[in-house]
Formats: sequence, C-alpha cells, structure tokens
Amino acid sequence: MKYSYKSVLLLSTMALLLMTSCRFSAGPDSGLSEIPARPAAPVDTTGTDATATVDPSGVAYGAVNEPVTVLWSNPGQLRDYDRLILNKPSNPAAWAGGMDTDMRLWLVGKAETHALYGEPVVILERRGDWLRVAATKQRSTLNEYGYPGWVPASHIVIDQTYINELESLPSVIVAKPLTNLYSNKELTDISIEISYQTRLPVLEEQEQVVAVRLPAGNTGYLSLHDVKKAGGLTFSRGEMTAEAKDFLGLRYIWAGTSSYGFDCSGFTMRLYQSQGVSIPRDADEQAREGIMVAKSELLPGDLLFFAAKMGQGQIHHVSMYIGNGMMIHSPGSSASVRIDPIDSGIYREEFWGAKRYVP
Repeated sequence: MKYSYKSVLLLSTMALLLMTSCRFSAGPDSGLSEIPARPAAPVDTTGTDATATVDPSGVAYGAVNEPVTVLWSNPGQLRDYDRLILNKPSNPAAWAGGMDTDMRLWLVGKAETHALYGEPVVILERRGDWLRVAATKQRSTLNEYGYPGWVPASHIVIDQTYINELESLPSVIVAKPLTNLYSNKELTDISIEISYQTRLPVLEEQEQVVAVRLPAGNTGYLSLHDVKKAGGLTFSRGEMTAEAKDFLGLRYIWAGTSSYGFDCSGFTMRLYQSQGVSIPRDADEQAREGIMVAKSELLPGDLLFFAAKMGQGQIHHVSMYIGNGMMIHSPGSSASVRIDPIDSGIYREEFWGAKRYVP
C-alpha cells in the first residue's frame, strides 16, 4: 500500500496556510516509501471486541461499534487527550469540541480518516490491542478494500447477522447533522448520538419510528424524521446544497468525515453519499473521476479543485459549488465550514478545474 498524507500549501502567511490544507493520496513521485499490502485475513482478534468473520474469499469483516472512530496512521503513540476518542465508550463531541487550532494541527499526518457507527471494515492486521482496517465505503487507491488505518480493536465488533443484513435488508441513513439512537421504540431512552450519513439496516417501520439492526446484533430505534431510506435516494442538487449548509460553522478536523468535523474531501464525500453517489475519499482521487466542467457551466453540487503552483501542481483542496458564484467548503484547521466566492483571493489563483458526477 501507499501511505497517504494531506498537503499544506506553502503560502506567505500562516493564516492562509491554516485555511487551505486538504487530503490527497501520495503518488509515485511523492518521495514516500511504498509498502506492500498485507493479506486481509484471517486475523486473530482474541481478547478484543472484534472477532474475525471470514467470507469464502478469506476476507475478515467487522463493523464500527462507536459513534465515530478515527483511523490512525500508526497504532498507539497518541496524546493523553485522545483517550476521549480512543476509550470505549468514546466521546467524539468532547474530543472534537475541546481542540484548539494547535491541537487540530497535531493531527496532520497522524490521522487518516474517520469511520461512522456501523460502517463496515475489512480487518487487515492485528497488533496488540489495535487493528489495521480498511473502511469499505470510502474508496481509495491506497487499499483495494477501502481507506486504511489503525483503530482500537475495542471499537470493532462483528455480528454475522449485522453483516448479512447490511447487504440484504433495506437501510436508513441519518439525514440530520446529528441524531439520537434510542434503545426503546418510545424514543425516551437515548443510547448514543450518531452522525450524518450513519447507515443501518431496517428491521421494522412503526409509524414515526424505525427499528434498526445495530453492529453488535441488537436492536435500536430512530425517529423517521431524522433519516432517509437508502433505497429511495434520488440525486438532488438542491437537497445536497441544503444539507451542506446545515454544517456552516462546524470546525475543520484533519481526516474528518463526520458531523464532529470534516476535512475538505471528507465533507464532499459524505455529501455525495447522501445522494447515493460514491466518490473517492481523497481530493486528488475525486478529481480523477467525473466530467470536466467549465466555470461558465457550473451547477450546484459540482466540485471545484485547487492545486499548488497556480493550479498546475498537486491538488490540495476541494469545495462544492452552490450557485451564484459561491462555494461551500471546509478550508483548514483554523477555520470552519463556510461559503466563499469561487474567484476570491487564493481560490482564483489556485483553481485547477471543476468536475461533475452524474449518477
């Protein structure tokens, strides 16, 4: 596999540097060493919450059993502060909300991506209390199964029923920035808070409540007001734009793909997932797909890419066009999700091109 990292454009001021960082995949000329991928299974997970289930091809599958888990570049060697996101149960709201800009910058090169509650993973390797996994719903050239990284083994669980039903049953997807998952159908006993785009298999629909299968094999309940049926998704530029605006003011987090913080490409990936469209996890790989669109032909939902060397170098940022010459994006560690003119300042100088993804 190839390790990935985010590039930070070297600008004349630190303020601009903090505003324009984004994730991209290391290419063959990046100077990073290339490490062969390890076989995906079987994996001994004795003594952890994860118990490998191996399909006929020899691949071990699991699922995230925390509201959000961070996939790290390496196991261990993290800050004491990160116990908030590493412990079981984790507290992603406190972890994300308590970080200042310097603490967020510390994550650069150490965090790879985030995976949501119930998100399926392939288990690639075990090292002590850590598992190296690939998030299968986050496409990447870094690993054939999905976006790779290390997670606490206690955050991954396997229940064969859940894995089967995730593929065979209809699903619902959280359509609000955050919603509560309940342990009773009366929706009075909150179990956990879950993020936008969390997807769970449907067991039963009861008036304004939907019963869902949980990763550990038990049952939970969601309000129908907070979810969309995955099978009924139709691509809507207006709906995607409206959902993007729900996150205005949310602080950027390096590697973020959840409602506790997005990086630039994590934001666009989840927005497209909300419309039933799969695009790659990283900005440069997103730019390799889709149809090139001229600025004069932009439609809401088209993605805008920005690159070093006056738009001729490595892609370092992605935003989404929302109409009237404006874009919405998650710019960098010192900033929050915001709306900017597409031709303002550095964005005019670094514009690489725009892409449209047709379902």
